Amino acid sequence: MTTICIISDIHDWHSKVLKLELEKKNCKVYSYTFSDLRLILSRTKRIMFFKKKLKKFDGIWVRFISNGTIEEITFKLTILHLLKDLGIYIHNSAGIIEKTVDKSRTSGILKINNFETPNTWVFSEKNNLLDTKIFLNKKSLIYKPLFGSQGKGIKILKNKNEFNQIIPVGGIYYIQEFIGNINAEIFWDLRVLVSNHKVISVIKRISQNFITNAFQGAKIEKIIYDKKIREISTNISRLFKLGYGGLDLKIDRNKVFILEINSIPSWKAIQSVEEKNITEILINDFLKNVKKYNNVKI
Repeated sequence: MTTICIISDIHDWHSKVLKLELEKKNCKVYSYTFSDLRLILSRTKRIMFFKKKLKKFDGIWVRFISNGTIEEITFKLTILHLLKDLGIYIHNSAGIIEKTVDKSRTSGILKINNFETPNTWVFSEKNNLLDTKIFLNKKSLIYKPLFGSQGKGIKILKNKNEFNQIIPVGGIYYIQEFIGNINAEIFWDLRVLVSNHKVISVIKRISQNFITNAFQGAKIEKIIYDKKIREISTNISRLFKLGYGGLDLKIDRNKVFILEINSIPSWKAIQSVEEKNITEILINDFLKNVKKYNNVKI
């Protein structure tokens, strides 16, 4: 029997449906939070302890990592790194999460690999010369916390006065050029769900607010995507080595811009407009990876 662990700071709808689908596949499933984890390094053993007793897992699904101090986040990622070092398949691994949770690193990787992504500025101190350069083209800008999700903490910056009022989280400014018309009555973007480098579903998120996030109340609808969206999405998935992921895209002037990449995406909103069982598809791909990683019959 295949033994799977779901690790999440919060066990919500997603953890529940993952567990149900895994059990349908005759998997033994354990659910833990990161606070359940212990790391003990002794002269004779190097063991990851869980609250009850150590389990030999064939695979681990990382469902949700909450915000915290640098020390808390580092500890959680270190645990995931070491679990992988012990030979356990992690979905997605700490290395993949690190590439996508830090927006500046994501933007850098996309730019280096010639993907369309908004003009971006990242800095720790206000500099008059830099401030002036940013606003020379008179385009609206967006401030985002370097680490964050669900559209929280995002602010529109139409001029230098609004920029000067920003108190950056953690002392780091992450500024992007706004793609599209900030004065539009309706805003929209695309969320692409990928798994094992395949597009599973694409939804359009529509809002009267420039923050087009389902968590923030955006209306969603399923769309028929074209070859260009599929190719860009699968190429990004391969570049970041995603087991599964959510890609935020925006189309402007016939160009597809990659805004953000989420390596621990939600799919409850997508499932609400999809007829197919998203969780089943994700689990099937996950178990294929577990089988390949462990070279065992599932």
